Amino acid sequence: MEGLIQAGTRVLLVGNAAATADELGQAHALATRLSGGRVRFEQLDRLGSGAVTLAGDADVALSGVGVGGVRFAHSDAELAALAAAVAGGGVVALSEPVLSDAKTAADLAALLRDDDGGGRLGVGSLSARRPHRTLAQLVSAVKLAGLVDVAVASSSADSLHNDVLSRWCRADAWAVPDDKADAVVALLQGRVSLPTLVAKKPSYKVGSVAKLSFASKKRPAPIPSPVPVAAPPTTTAARTNTATVTAKKPSVWLISNDDNQDANDDDDDQELEDEDLLLDEFDKKAPVVPTACSDAATDAATKKKKACKNCTCGLADEIDSQEDAAASKILDQIVLVKPPKKAPTSSCGNCYLGDAFRCGSCPYLGMPAFKPGETVTLGGNLLNDDI
Repeated sequence: MEGLIQAGTRVLLVGNAAATADELGQAHALATRLSGGRVRFEQLDRLGSGAVTLAGDADVALSGVGVGGVRFAHSDAELAALAAAVAGGGVVALSEPVLSDAKTAADLAALLRDDDGGGRLGVGSLSARRPHRTLAQLVSAVKLAGLVDVAVASSSADSLHNDVLSRWCRADAWAVPDDKADAVVALLQGRVSLPTLVAKKPSYKVGSVAKLSFASKKRPAPIPSPVPVAAPPTTTAARTNTATVTAKKPSVWLISNDDNQDANDDDDDQELEDEDLLLDEFDKKAPVVPTACSDAATDAATKKKKACKNCTCGLADEIDSQEDAAASKILDQIVLVKPPKKAPTSSCGNCYLGDAFRCGSCPYLGMPAFKPGETVTLGGNLLNDDI
């Protein structure tokens, strides 16, 4: 406490319900002596419940620091209230018991699950006073409350021996039932420490505006290089002297992209290119829209258009329909002529004599004999194959 409080420092001293009157009185007297009497006292449970609204003008807020006796765990609402109680650039110093690892926190919650509503740490409940997180989780909670530059000023585990843990586990402190106090002390022995964290509140406020370092800046106009011009060679002394004339470069494009231009800048004096001179007569002509299948090939002999590849304008379908119509017209003009059937001829020349002189494959087999040269017409299915 001595290193945090100076003469004239506005101090907010936060106590807890388990601290005795002598412990709170000693802490208040020490803070009053160091600050010159500018001390305000408040209880931790009143800050978390919103029963009191602080002005936010304290320079230093102390919770569990300098006050002997039991240390309470801080809820998220109590951390936010401590951050709101100090002014911008102020310091918050707090001390609370933390566990060595997450497994110890899980074992403690499982051991006391039936006594605190399923292990849930409600706001303002006695079970919320117990240690339930590690040091890393406490640092994260302090940062989420809006504080920065969180540092561990000190950490003590030697003072938390069995006698201290047994006293802190009473119903008016950590709300541990008497029948489970010994089991809680055995579980927490060597696994709980008492660190002191010091954090700062940022000097900026909500809604503050700051100019970024990479914001666009107004670029100065380039300085043209001087052009030496020789004087007329009238005399020897005149030829050695030259007059330096600064050539003024004609400004054509002088539009600036700087959003932070001076209010006195006159945009009417800027020279702009005449937009009518940028277009010629060719640019003003309407574009020629290509017709469908403009890249189609043309047959030199027939002067007929051919559809392009992957035609989508319908020319390919039209050409196909024309070709189909021409093909059907040609097919209509074709006349099929069937040749007349010839009378069967004999290969041996003995067919007219009768079956005694005919071979086994003779077409006249079974017919009566006839005269040579006589035309014989076969009836029925005699001319058809049996197979």
